[in-house]
Amino acid sequence: MTAEKSQVSRGDVHIYKMRDLNQRTAEVIQEINDSGRPAIITRHGQFVALISPLLNKGLEGELIARFLDQEAAESGRDAASADTEIEGQGETTEDLARRLGLDWP
Repeated sequence: MTAEKSQVSRGDVHIYKMRDLNQRTAEVIQEINDSGRPAIITRHGQFVALISPLLNKGLEGELIARFLDQEAAESGRDAASADTEIEGQGETTEDLARRLGLDWP
């Protein structure tokens, strides 16, 4: 069975069989990220998972912004002053990512 026959598109969501994910994991993930739309994984005709694309979504920046907002709220400062303070301390993006538990290239 080819990928085109096993992949069904329903509007904004692609549906993949578990077999596709098992046999073509990297390709399926790339297709999901390229489309920018979520995909549903089925097993024996039942929905078992939803995969949401994250590539090129600026996820790292969003997580860092949320972290800065949270730190500012906890300390009673505004987010801009928290950001400036971190920069003033010489903390790099890599340092902040490490503090957040993120793998940073």
